[in-house]
Amino acid sequence: MKKIPILVIVVVLVLSGLGAVAQNSDVTEFDFQTIDVDNTSGGNRDYTHTVLVEVGTATWCPSCPASNTAWHNIYESGIYDFEYTELVSDMNSVADARFNEFNPRWVPTSYWDGGEFVYPGTSVPTFQNYLDASGSRVVPDLVANLDVTWLGSAEMEIGYSVVNNEGSNYPGRLRIYVIELVSRWNDYNGNTYYHAFLDFAVNQVIDIPPSGTLSDTIVWDGGAAGYPDITSDNIQVILAVFDDEPHQSYSDPPSGNPFWAYYVDETISATPSTTGAPNKPNPPSGPTSGEVNVEYSYTGSTTDPDGDDIYYLFDWGDGTDSGWLGPYASGAQVEASHAWTYGDTFDVRLKAKDTVDGQWSDPLSVEISGPTIEIGSIKGGLLKTSTVIQNDGEIELTGVSWKITLHGGVFIGGESTGEDLTVPANGEATIQSGLIFGFGQTNIKVEAWIEDGPSDLRQQDGFVLLFFVKVNPSGGI
Repeated sequence: MKKIPILVIVVVLVLSGLGAVAQNSDVTEFDFQTIDVDNTSGGNRDYTHTVLVEVGTATWCPSCPASNTAWHNIYESGIYDFEYTELVSDMNSVADARFNEFNPRWVPTSYWDGGEFVYPGTSVPTFQNYLDASGSRVVPDLVANLDVTWLGSAEMEIGYSVVNNEGSNYPGRLRIYVIELVSRWNDYNGNTYYHAFLDFAVNQVIDIPPSGTLSDTIVWDGGAAGYPDITSDNIQVILAVFDDEPHQSYSDPPSGNPFWAYYVDETISATPSTTGAPNKPNPPSGPTSGEVNVEYSYTGSTTDPDGDDIYYLFDWGDGTDSGWLGPYASGAQVEASHAWTYGDTFDVRLKAKDTVDGQWSDPLSVEISGPTIEIGSIKGGLLKTSTVIQNDGEIELTGVSWKITLHGGVFIGGESTGEDLTVPANGEATIQSGLIFGFGQTNIKVEAWIEDGPSDLRQQDGFVLLFFVKVNPSGGI
């Protein structure tokens, strides 16, 4: 948002009876209609889709309270099939960035379905007519679903899907808006904003195949976004699917401040479920180092916003877990023990649930001393390359898998693999590639691992000259 010079602010105050004010120092008169909130007017309500309205606004704008009130009243009437959000640009950098994608000239300015229609100022009849016009546009056959679960501590789990029922790909952009129904910000008259935009939970390019489905489940963290004090009863989530076809539109109609509009073809909203999962647990408490085959105890706890009993599960980071433990009273501590078979650094996490599956804690890193995998220097030779897998521990390693990959310069033998290799305690085992034939520079990568156990990776540069592989002795990692 550009700063408004003091002289311009004075002019803005004088012109506050107009329907909008300029975004920059060139304040000119605009012909706006008066506010007449008549929600019984309007046309056909059998919309092809739910319309999305984005309103660019600012707390310093003397004309914006009228728009704020008008949109709130239209929405509360329940007559029109639409969702809307106020982009309070001077209070929210993400909102400001989105507003500026429209190349704005005035505040307030309303945008229907990504810019199919644009109106600076406030006119309830125009708002209603544009809702009907956008709602009658023929759109692709998309069906969206949206589920929002409140996890506590300002976090929400957002599950969504978009089904493309068309016979061709649907390329576009998916935006999921997180809005505050009664905002923390006040308009120029000191009244609260409604449906104020907070953040994008998702803002990404998409391409849904014919008869395909795009789906995912994410966790949006209000604290990380700068809003740790939000409450479940004051949040709404809006999913909108935008096409990828640019349409010429103007933020200063009929021909000023051009921008490319991408129309909205599907919109759906949801509010967080009030009966949700327990709050996110803190990382487990317990030793952060140890030795193999020794049991160590770990504890953790959390609370449930509904006071429900809680079940817990420890993930030990080695492919095993504790199984579900409980139930425990909200806030009560759970304890479990585990011994690791291999030496490595493991991420121990704790999950909590009641009747609704919850979320994982952040990990506790635990370093266990014991048998490890280490790959030796890679060697070249006739037809092949080779190396050794070393075990410096006191316990035999079994079930070791490995892979040798040559990137570049290879016609035959670019990848060799093996599994169920045994490496003796304090010993080593040799592995080698299959037949190699090629010409040119190459990069040799060797990987060795035990499923859910220790692993190692080494890379060295080399050169393939027909059937001979020469390896650079330096550069191993």
